[in-house]
Amino acid sequence: MLIHRNVSTDVLAILKGKIIRRELKPGERIYVNKLIDEFKISQTPIREALYKLEGMGLVEIKSKMGVYVTQLSKQDIVEILDIRIALESLAVDKVPIIGSDLIQKLKKNLQEFEETIRSQNFVLNNEVDEKFHQLTVGASHNRKLAKIYGDLHSHMGIERLFYEDEDEALKELGITLNEHTDIVEAFSKKDKEKIKRKIRDHLENVKRRILLGINSRGGV
Repeated sequence: MLIHRNVSTDVLAILKGKIIRRELKPGERIYVNKLIDEFKISQTPIREALYKLEGMGLVEIKSKMGVYVTQLSKQDIVEILDIRIALESLAVDKVPIIGSDLIQKLKKNLQEFEETIRSQNFVLNNEVDEKFHQLTVGASHNRKLAKIYGDLHSHMGIERLFYEDEDEALKELGITLNEHTDIVEAFSKKDKEKIKRKIRDHLENVKRRILLGINSRGGV
């Protein structure tokens, strides 16, 4: 039973963790009544948590059909990543000054990312990865761009779901860490064209790896 004051936040954290760890798989139905029995709480905080998960792109709430873990198609992934490439490139162009404070934050993020790999904390890794890209977009100081990007990026928070197991996930995260390091090095040189190229290469590689994973499992 949850005893914290903000039970909706607790439920959100638990369900998000289950989705990212594949305890709840893409396309799987989530039954509200089972959650009520599991958490020993009323329907209201559970519904609130599910609506927040829907906003993150992690679940789909279908009228008269129920709640399902999001299952992105190959076309969804291609479109989302193509838009992310365009938005992140635009954000880099709009960064007024690449200061030392931003570079230090990015380097700290790399350290945090590496630690999540060592500890195999996939939930925290997902958050650290999202923060990395938010730092680059946020440096543009364009609030509307950051908002649009944030809404879009949340849908890619489930990219680990396309990895078969933890060993595969760890391998992919190691590759991502190397690619993030290349991006930070470009920031350190304050070379916007190189930054955009490294970001584009990284996201194209993410797209390729996810699609390969889906194809290997006969996905669509």
